[in-house]
Amino acid sequence: MFQPELHVDKNIYKKSFPKFDKPKVIGYINIENVKYISKICEDKVNLDLNLHIDKVKRKPVDLDVKLTELLKFLLEHEVRLNFPIQNKLNDAQFFCYRGLMTCLACTPYENKDPWEIVAILHKGNIYLCARETPDKKKQKMSMSERDKQCTSWGFKFEQYMLSDKPDTLPNPDLPVDETEEFSLVMTTKLNDHKIVYGAEMDGIRCDKLPVTSPPDTNDPEAIIQYLSSQQFIELKTNRHIEYSRQEKSFKRFKTKKWWLQSFLVGVDTILCGLRNDNGIVEELKIYNIRDLPKMSKGYWDPNVCFNFLDTFFTFVKRCLAREIKRKYGEKILNNIQGLPLLSLHFSWSPDNAVHVSDHYCHDDDPILHEWFLQNFGKLRNE
Repeated sequence: MFQPELHVDKNIYKKSFPKFDKPKVIGYINIENVKYISKICEDKVNLDLNLHIDKVKRKPVDLDVKLTELLKFLLEHEVRLNFPIQNKLNDAQFFCYRGLMTCLACTPYENKDPWEIVAILHKGNIYLCARETPDKKKQKMSMSERDKQCTSWGFKFEQYMLSDKPDTLPNPDLPVDETEEFSLVMTTKLNDHKIVYGAEMDGIRCDKLPVTSPPDTNDPEAIIQYLSSQQFIELKTNRHIEYSRQEKSFKRFKTKKWWLQSFLVGVDTILCGLRNDNGIVEELKIYNIRDLPKMSKGYWDPNVCFNFLDTFFTFVKRCLAREIKRKYGEKILNNIQGLPLLSLHFSWSPDNAVHVSDHYCHDDDPILHEWFLQNFGKLRNE
């Protein structure tokens, strides 16, 4: 049994920004839910985010987000994507969601929320999935009506701004369905780490160039070409900032998360609805992603965030290598395709190091579904 640790002190990661390739679109999930925005400007408005809130369709509170949608995508598009079969651990690809990378990159500055992540090595790939901590589960199950209302306000703002087609207007006079999502699947490299990740996207910009709907075809390459040529925007809501304490909190926490979410998918603009406590958006404000680190200087540093993210990926590979050598011997490190499924559990809480254990049991809490385990890679082996 080994207990290596990864230290999180932000001073360790204050070095030059690591090499990060421009994210490339390789797929999509639920293209029927893609949205568009035609008006992007700073303006005084009066948008009631409580409109039809009594009829909103919310996600189930106990919904345990795993990798299901990403796994379905990988299985359906395995032949088209034709990922190389890797036998060495250092060449393994990571599969995850953007939210997990955002959470990890925020870690050196996080002082409140712990996290838990499971890493699974299967057929030469590493799957990363966030697990809810006991406190998070308790908090989720005991959400107040006010918490639910604030969550719904964000979705309603999107409905005010986004339309179903490039040439139609938004229609907020409908209840919001919070389960509707459109995601891109992207790939990039962070130093030597190859990463494939899903990311929910808000909308396509129609304010600069004429935009058409996606091509009416079953050919994924044509749709990917269409999506790759578009500019996306991120939509946010935030309470009006009236006091220095609110401004400090905004610069310390929100701008960091907003920058990471957008930078990881190549989005350069955020349209924010500034609201009051009653859920009325009174002003639209535009944030350029490149300006967020400058306006928040002294609160967080992009270099620290991405260097920690890079170091965590290296740490995962190192821990898996240790576990493989412990169980199967060093020679198998050059033939990881032949290994049975192997999983490790990583956990972190503020003011502590990242800990790893082999206590996670995939059979008790399956992240990779049986239909995926039985079929992914099967076509290549035949």
